[in-house]
Amino acid sequence: MSRGLRLSAAGVGVAFGFFLTASGLGDYETIHRGLLLQDAYIYLMMAATVATAAAGIALLRRRGRTVYGGPLQLPRHGVRRGTVAGATVSGVGFGIGATCPGITVAMVATGGLYGAVVLAGIVGGLWLRGRVEESHAAVAVAVVAREPAQAVDLVP
Repeated sequence: MSRGLRLSAAGVGVAFGFFLTASGLGDYETIHRGLLLQDAYIYLMMAATVATAAAGIALLRRRGRTVYGGPLQLPRHGVRRGTVAGATVSGVGFGIGATCPGITVAMVATGGLYGAVVLAGIVGGLWLRGRVEESHAAVAVAVVAREPAQAVDLVP
C-alpha cells in the first residue's frame, strides 16, 4: 500500500468519524428513536450516504480507474445463505444494541461506556467466528486427506 493511499485512508477515516459524531449518529437516543420509527433522521442520513456513494462510483466508472491509477474493480456476488444469516444477525444486533460497528467506534471515541460494551461484543463475535472458520477448515482438510474424490462437495 502506497504512502498516499495510507494517508488518504487515514484522512477519510478521521473525516468519517468526525462527521458521524457531529451528525448525532453516535448518540444512542438518536438511533433508538429511529429504530422505533419515531424519527426519520437516520434513514435520511442513510439515503444521503447511499446517494453520495452512488455518485462517487459513477464518477469512478466514467474515469475507469481509481484515484491512484489502479483499475476499478467492483465485485459482484450472488446472495448466499451465509450473507442472509449474517445480515439477519447484524440486523438483530443493530436493533437490540441501537448501534452498528461504525457508530460503536464513534461512541467509544467520545467516551461512551455503552459503545465499549457493544464493541467488546463485536470483537468477541469476530473472534468466535474465526474459531468456527478454523474448525471447519480443519475438518475439510481431514476429509480431503482421507477421501480426496468425495471432498469436492465440501469446498464452498
